[in-house]
Amino acid sequence: MFVYTVVKGDTLRNIAERFGTNTRELLRFNEMDSQDVLVPGLHLLVPGETYLAAPYQVRSGDTFSSVALKSGVSLRDFEYWTGLRESQGAKLAPGSTVYVPKRVTRKKTVETNGYLLPDGTTSDGNLLRDISTLTYVSIFSYQVRADGSLLAPKDQFALTGAQQAKIAPLMTVTNFDGTNFNTELAHTVMTNASLRRKVFNSILKMMKQKGFRGVNVDFEHMDPPDRPLYNQFIRELKAFVRPSGYSVSIAMGPKTSDSPQASWMGAFDYRTLGQEVDFLMIMTYEWGWVGGPPMAVAPIDQVKAVLRYATSVIPANKILMGMSLYGYDWKLPYVKDQSRAAGISNNSAQNLALREQVPIQWDAKAASPYYRYRNQEGEDHIVWFDDAMSVAAKLQLVYDFNLRGVSYWVLGNEFPQNWYLVKDSFEIKKM
Repeated sequence: MFVYTVVKGDTLRNIAERFGTNTRELLRFNEMDSQDVLVPGLHLLVPGETYLAAPYQVRSGDTFSSVALKSGVSLRDFEYWTGLRESQGAKLAPGSTVYVPKRVTRKKTVETNGYLLPDGTTSDGNLLRDISTLTYVSIFSYQVRADGSLLAPKDQFALTGAQQAKIAPLMTVTNFDGTNFNTELAHTVMTNASLRRKVFNSILKMMKQKGFRGVNVDFEHMDPPDRPLYNQFIRELKAFVRPSGYSVSIAMGPKTSDSPQASWMGAFDYRTLGQEVDFLMIMTYEWGWVGGPPMAVAPIDQVKAVLRYATSVIPANKILMGMSLYGYDWKLPYVKDQSRAAGISNNSAQNLALREQVPIQWDAKAASPYYRYRNQEGEDHIVWFDDAMSVAAKLQLVYDFNLRGVSYWVLGNEFPQNWYLVKDSFEIKKM
C-alpha cells in the first residue's frame, strides 16, 4: 500500500482518481468519519505496491528528482508520499530528515501479538474475528495471588473467538493486584520455593483447562535486587511447562543499556532472560504517558535506541517490538505533577483532527504526527498519536533489525491503517 500526504486543496475524490480507486475504498482503509473534510498533513492509505517508510537525511545538492530516484519512485509519487510540492515552493533543507517510500520486495514472515483486556462479552470474540493478522492474543491478565492461586479474567468469549480466528491464545500472568503492579507480591512469590511451585501448578492447570498455547509473564515494578530471583523464576517456569508443549514468553520494559540498580528496569536482565524464553515482547512505548509532558507515545529515535541495545544481547529472532494502538490528548498548558492526559485511539485521534479541521504536523525526529486544537470551552489541547506514516516507519524497523515481529498494546483501540499495513507488508505466521 502507499501513504499519501494530504495538501491544501485536496479532496477525497481527486485523490481516489489519481490512484485508480474510489472514495469508498479510501474510507474503508482509513476509517474516516466523513469524506467531505480533509486537513493538510493527514496521511491516507491508498492502494498500490507495498511500501514502508525509511528516513532520508537531505544532503547539500539534493533535489526532489534526485531523492526520488534514490528512493526508487517517480517524482510524482515522491511528492504524493511526502506532501512536498516543488512547484508550490517546498524546499529540501540540508540536514533535515524526510521519510521516503521504501519498497518491500520480499515479504518477511513474522509473528504478531495483541494484548486483550477481555470484558467477558461477545464483543471480545467479535474483535478477534475481525483481526486476521494476529499470531497470538495475550489475555490480560491472570493475577498471581499471595497463596499461589490465580485470579482469572472473564475470557471465555475471547478464547472462543481466538480459536475461530486461528489465533493462538497466550495466558498473561502478572503481579497486578487489581490496582497496581505489586512489588512486594512479586518478591514474595519469587523468594518462596513452595509458593513458586504452587504458581507453576496453577499456570499449567489453567493452560490445560482453557486451551492456551503458552504463558506470557508480565511482572512489572520489581525491585532491582530481585533481578536474579526473576531470572530463576522464568528458568524454573520454563522447566515446568515446556515438557507439556507450552511456550514461555515475557514482556519487558525498554532500556538502552544494562544498569542493574536502575529503578524498575534494573530487574530485567536482557541477556539472561533472552536465553531462557522462547520469545519476548519489549514495551517500546509510553515515553509519552498519561502523567507526563506532551510528546510522542513511541518516538522512533527512542525505539531504535532500545532495539540497538536489545539486539546486541538478545537474538533478534526472539524479539517482538512493542507498538501502541493509542495516543494521548493533553490539555494545555501542561502542569507537571498535575496534568493528566486522556487516552485516545489512533483512529479517533485522526478523526478528531478532521472534526476540528486543524492541520496535522509531523515531528521528523520522533516520526510521529501531532496537532493542536481549541475545544468549545476555549481550552487549548495537543494530541500525539500514530498514523499510516508513523506505522510504516516503525514496521520498517522489523526489517532493519530482522525482528521476530511486533506486539500491540492494547486491542480494542481502533486503528485500521495499522492492520492493513501489517497484512500488506508481511506474511503472518499462524500456529
